[in-house]
Amino acid sequence: MASQWETRLFVDGAIERLPDALIDAGYVLVAAPGDADQVITPGAITGLTQPAMAPFREQQLIQVGTPVTSVAVAEEAPPLLVAGCEDSVVRAWNLGEPGEREFRGHAGPVWSVAASRYSPGQVFSCGQDGTVRAWSLYGTGDGVVLYQHNGIANAVAAGRGSTVVSGGDDNAVFRWTNGDVRELRGHTDFVTGVALTDEITPVSISTDGQWLIWDKHDRPRGALIQATCVAAHGSTTALGTADNEVHVDGSVLRLSAEPRSIAVTKVDDVTTVAIGGADGLIRLWQPETGALSNLPGHAGPVRGVAFGTVDERPVVVSGGEDGTVRVWARPMTDHVDWAADAPATQDWLQRRPLADLIAQQLRQVDSSFLVHLDGPWGSGKSTILGFLRAELDRDFTTVPFDAWREAGVGPSWWALLTAMRTAVRGQRGFLGRIWLRISESVARLRRVGAPIVFAFILLLALGGGVWLFVSDVKGIAEVAKTVTGAIAGVGTIWAGLLVASRFLLWDSARGARLFEQSNTNPMLEVNRHFGWLARKAKRPVVFLVDDLDRCKESTVVELLDTVQTLVRDTGPHFIVAADGAWIRASYEQAYERFATAVAEPGRPLGYLFLDKFFQLRVQVPAIDSPRREDYLSHLLRSSEVAQPRGAAAEESRVRAQLDSSATEEQVVDALSTASPVVRGRVAAEALRKMTTPGAVAATEHSLQRYAGMLPPNPRAMKRFINTYSMARAVRTLEGNPVPVQALAAWTIIEIRWPGLADHLRAHPEAIELVDAATDEVPEALRQVFADPALVGPAALLTPELIRQSCGS
Repeated sequence: MASQWETRLFVDGAIERLPDALIDAGYVLVAAPGDADQVITPGAITGLTQPAMAPFREQQLIQVGTPVTSVAVAEEAPPLLVAGCEDSVVRAWNLGEPGEREFRGHAGPVWSVAASRYSPGQVFSCGQDGTVRAWSLYGTGDGVVLYQHNGIANAVAAGRGSTVVSGGDDNAVFRWTNGDVRELRGHTDFVTGVALTDEITPVSISTDGQWLIWDKHDRPRGALIQATCVAAHGSTTALGTADNEVHVDGSVLRLSAEPRSIAVTKVDDVTTVAIGGADGLIRLWQPETGALSNLPGHAGPVRGVAFGTVDERPVVVSGGEDGTVRVWARPMTDHVDWAADAPATQDWLQRRPLADLIAQQLRQVDSSFLVHLDGPWGSGKSTILGFLRAELDRDFTTVPFDAWREAGVGPSWWALLTAMRTAVRGQRGFLGRIWLRISESVARLRRVGAPIVFAFILLLALGGGVWLFVSDVKGIAEVAKTVTGAIAGVGTIWAGLLVASRFLLWDSARGARLFEQSNTNPMLEVNRHFGWLARKAKRPVVFLVDDLDRCKESTVVELLDTVQTLVRDTGPHFIVAADGAWIRASYEQAYERFATAVAEPGRPLGYLFLDKFFQLRVQVPAIDSPRREDYLSHLLRSSEVAQPRGAAAEESRVRAQLDSSATEEQVVDALSTASPVVRGRVAAEALRKMTTPGAVAATEHSLQRYAGMLPPNPRAMKRFINTYSMARAVRTLEGNPVPVQALAAWTIIEIRWPGLADHLRAHPEAIELVDAATDEVPEALRQVFADPALVGPAALLTPELIRQSCGS
């Protein structure tokens, strides 16, 4: 029996379907020939032992915002994590600490990075432009170019004795050792991966299936194997193959997805392999023991993995097409794991259903739609944006935009345009990106062509004049002058072309400012170009704007004004995650002179701007006590919080009641009978029932009864329905079953008198003072409290219902 299992025992395709607790304990899900999947306990099959590898957990997440192609760890003090990115930048971070360094010099995507303990303070990179570069981690500049491949440089590795090897599309492997460069020829197709065994002997793979090891005389030997990635440590070489296998010293691991990246090292004196898969999983495998574990987290192919050491603990770092870099390490028994202040990737707080609902709302609109995701710092706005991006990527061209990172770099319109161009280019292959760049230049030249064409003519005339002047000479000395003159002429023309291209494409902030200063109506042209670029996207465009509330007031106003006046009417949607109080304060400060003239009773100036900009406001759900305990338990890696006796039976009853519910009121009634713990467990199902087409139609019909409490215009009714439905979703995910009429009345107050709503949040008992002549009412709100239109909704509210309705 044992031999029947051995070929499938460590195939990991089904392991992730088991609970983490069972996997950590050594249980394995396997499939016997002809039988259904079975859960096998440790020792139940001959040769099956409990994994010797202690579990690795995610310790740090870094949102890069562009696909990450490769990672490496520089053994500095402290260790540095280095990543190559598709936006041509090499980035570095101190592991476990904030702060990012950027190294710019490549003219295209960076395909590989490497570091070596024998080259302290240095990292190496190669990329689309064919260059292999050495960077000082503590310097600036474009890096030292070690070599220029005749084609794309695909891979680089570093080792002992200052040895660096690279491979590229010119079918060549190059090796530098103490300044001596050697070209190694033996491959007949593109070299896609390189490594160094014993930290000095090159190993290389190519698309023709050759796997070559080069001896000290630079002679190759090897075998044919369709390898996708290669790594080495000591005398051990690890290969990932196109047929979903990993080969290490004669051991073979069969996978359920193609390995895209690989790393190998010794952990506790046991050979350990990290495998980045096309399915977003990282596998850790120990060939000697058969131990295998999964590290889920990436939302796309993992294109880079590497090993390192932090605080004497082994760590795994990874980077992927989802634009994230992750650090994994073993929990220390006497320490709490790092809890990085970064967006979460696992939905411990029921944020994903809200993201799904916002995405559903966007799919139903056919014109530009602006959503405000409102919450204070640290409330989880970035996490919701992350879930939104994963949900929207299927149907939209998502454009992540970090307002704080872009602040001050250039005009807001230029930063938004650059971000959208990057997203549109990411939908195309290499030739498609080149064609987009050409067509974009032509489109702008056609609209603002006269000055540019005139400049080109002058440049060509100048270059031709220089050439004619220096070419009409004789003799060797004059020939040298002729060559010099030709170079000068070509250089002049090239510089002119470069300046013109910068001007045409706004590739730099300086070019954008130059355009603003040199054009009589620059914003009209910017608006037209936004529309042109949006039409080049393969799917509708949606911007995901984050960290706006970390920007200074002038930046907030400039960015939102740009969205409103330049970008919005070209079609893109916007989801802006920011503290609404900061946005309001920014506008009230910027337009302080107009506050008394424009503001309305109960509607301060800042609210007027928010109403103008956003069609929908979504409040980040609060966290109730049971969910806080669960979340803290997850952070501490402890066992689950003990559940009240009878919770399982109660949950079964409430779920049955939800199944039979057809309207929102019936769902609210079902939740009202449940305990807080059970409401948290069934919240996502309750929200799903409320958002079925039938339930939505019934809700909209029932809300018609409140039309008389709203201003007499269609826009107010539409906004009321949208705001109410989103407030209901948020309250449901909080486990807060607010009665329908109370939530409707509160929504009306938020829409018509947002300043009053702010006051009632802090002083809910003040609702009893409506229509009462008393000095207890703040002077700025007395006119609102005396407004006859407020009497209707106020009669439906009590202080306790207000606390429920606003989630406090």
